[in-house]
Amino acid sequence: MLKAYGKRFLFCTLSLALYGFGNFLGVKAGAAGTNAWNTLSLGISQNFAISFGSATLLISAVIIVIDLLGRGKLGFGTVLNVLLIPFFSDLFLAVFEAVPTAAGPVAGAACTLLGQVVLSFATILYMKPELGCGPRDTLMILLGKQFPKIPIGAAKLGLEIAVLLVGVFMGAPLGLGTVLVLVLQAGIFQLACKITHYEPRTVNHESILDTCRRMLGA
Repeated sequence: MLKAYGKRFLFCTLSLALYGFGNFLGVKAGAAGTNAWNTLSLGISQNFAISFGSATLLISAVIIVIDLLGRGKLGFGTVLNVLLIPFFSDLFLAVFEAVPTAAGPVAGAACTLLGQVVLSFATILYMKPELGCGPRDTLMILLGKQFPKIPIGAAKLGLEIAVLLVGVFMGAPLGLGTVLVLVLQAGIFQLACKITHYEPRTVNHESILDTCRRMLGA
């Protein structure tokens, strides 16, 4: 049992490293802009003179508190998500610091979309071990329960537009890449699910307590 969980934790960690690389691509899109949550991270990073990863960690910590207040189901994968995505994002930005920011809106938008493709596959891969949703995914579930008459896709889009506007207000770029991601991200994720034969609605994520019990054979 412990060996099996060791493999699941390793798989989850590697998937979150891939997610960090997707964030790196989004940041390198430059003026073309990136997805909503990364836009907020960039805005916070610029205004408070902290790294992109630190800003991402701060946002995730706030969302975790909201998730806990809403009695969201948190797992070890959720904790790893909060801690490792910021770490790997900053790591890639440091290691590949010499890589230039995309020049021009077309190149930047291509970089943004490539990053979104990477993020979609990384999301599927870190969810496959069933160790828990990311904090933002958990928040979406809570919103869906809180407002059952509103389609979850519409709630997600509304939240991301609000997050995006805050990031832009704080000075983060808004460009062609940002608009394309807002329009295409659902389709990109659906295509990634089809390619990997993954159905998110069938996944039964374990809570931290569930995982501890199973690891201990309780």
